[in-house]
Amino acid sequence: MENDEGGAVGRFWKYEIAGDHPNRELAHSKRFKTEAGASYLIKTDRNTILFDVGWNALREEPSPLQHNLRELGVALSEVDTIFLSHAHRDHTGGEDWVKANTFSLGNAQVDLRGKRVFAPVPLSYPGVAVTTIGHPAALLAGVASTGPIARKLFMGAIAEQALVINVEGKGLVVIVGCGHQTLPKLVKRLEDAFGAPLHGLVGDVYYPVPAGRLFAGGLDLQKRFASGDGFFSPITVDDINADLALLAQKKIGILALGTHDTSDEAIGYAERRFGDAFRRVSVGTPIRIGRR
Repeated sequence: MENDEGGAVGRFWKYEIAGDHPNRELAHSKRFKTEAGASYLIKTDRNTILFDVGWNALREEPSPLQHNLRELGVALSEVDTIFLSHAHRDHTGGEDWVKANTFSLGNAQVDLRGKRVFAPVPLSYPGVAVTTIGHPAALLAGVASTGPIARKLFMGAIAEQALVINVEGKGLVVIVGCGHQTLPKLVKRLEDAFGAPLHGLVGDVYYPVPAGRLFAGGLDLQKRFASGDGFFSPITVDDINADLALLAQKKIGILALGTHDTSDEAIGYAERRFGDAFRRVSVGTPIRIGRR
């Protein structure tokens, strides 16, 4: 990363968490709303970034994201950048917005003029020029994108980017939406594109093992349609252990996983492997990563 202007200090709040129904155990307190969508607020020394914008599957007013922002006393005017990891409905505000090649924080598209918006595919938004990211790129002071990493899933092709923050004195912290790109591909991209060690990972890495959280017609949709090598070869415990061994080899200082597409059992594997370096991501709980 050539944009190092003193590095950055990151603080992360996850505002929405996965589950096929609201799960209050995944929130810091009952005043926060949960749903099967993902969004993080990231603060560095210079910028405030909204990473993905949730789903609002029930079309609530305000949306769970907007509700949780208010509960934390964060005004949208404080956010200067919006970063979209990929164009799935649970990260862009809902299926209708995906079909329209756009995104939304709630039932109506609010005024985002003056904010930077980055997406891995061409999107539009009223009054805003959305920058399409096609390759690894510095975006802000100490902040970059991995660029989209393509993958062919049983349910279709996907290109997901992750956000990278260069934390002064520690190294790179990568924030991941779903982890469709797979951890090995993500680590390789970080090594190929950025000249700093990997210090931490925050987000989700798609581990629906032994089972996912979304079923239809008796089928485990997360495991069968969007993991591993296809419908008949989904991800296994051995795959997860190999990934965790890779992170241990990199000697990362923090691994903070959410349950957006990862089972409680897989969270337990990671927690036992990394001990004090592990954090459970939950709605409204800050994760602080600062200088040494």
